[in-house]
Amino acid sequence: MKSELTEKEIRELEKQLACPYGETGIEIGKNLNETNIGMISNSIEFLELKDKNLVLELGHGNCGHLDELMGAAKEIKYYGLEISETMWDEAQTANSTKQAKFELYDGENIPYKDKFFDRIMSVNTIYFWSDPLKLISEIERTLKPDGICVLTYGDREFMQKLPVVGEMFKLYGRSEIKDLVGTTTLRIIDSTDRTEQVKSKTGEAVERKYSMTKLKRL
Repeated sequence: MKSELTEKEIRELEKQLACPYGETGIEIGKNLNETNIGMISNSIEFLELKDKNLVLELGHGNCGHLDELMGAAKEIKYYGLEISETMWDEAQTANSTKQAKFELYDGENIPYKDKFFDRIMSVNTIYFWSDPLKLISEIERTLKPDGICVLTYGDREFMQKLPVVGEMFKLYGRSEIKDLVGTTTLRIIDSTDRTEQVKSKTGEAVERKYSMTKLKRL
């Protein structure tokens, strides 16, 4: 991707990051999987997967990481929810032979029964949650007692410096995550910060700082 983008191109890229669509969205999905794989792999490890866990991922993209996740323990059952029809279709096509279920949803209501999942994860999607209080309550509702949820997101100061981060992004730090979780019975049991070298969405090499927050339903 060229490094010098016009403001119009940058804002279009922001829309694609929020909800990839069309042919451009397919390429965005590939790029996201490549640049986010470090965050995703660390999030999978942080999730503490156990044999026969039922795992939900919110915003799975093209789900190029599915083999890694399902290989983290035995007999994992994977469920993915996505607001992007393009990413939903890409994930199904790429993983058609695997034991995984992909569904579209509205970004607010998780279409599963109470206390259904052992683990829930979401990487680099929280910025785009249309109703964070609603979705965190849905995570609480569908997570089993003692179940674990991992939310992974870019450091606020790092994100604020990126040209692509505009009005569609809602940035988070630990205090905002604490406030969000405080509306539920979920509790923060661990948080960790990481740094990695990646290529930004506009083509520059950058040092990305991000956080992973581990929640448990009491």
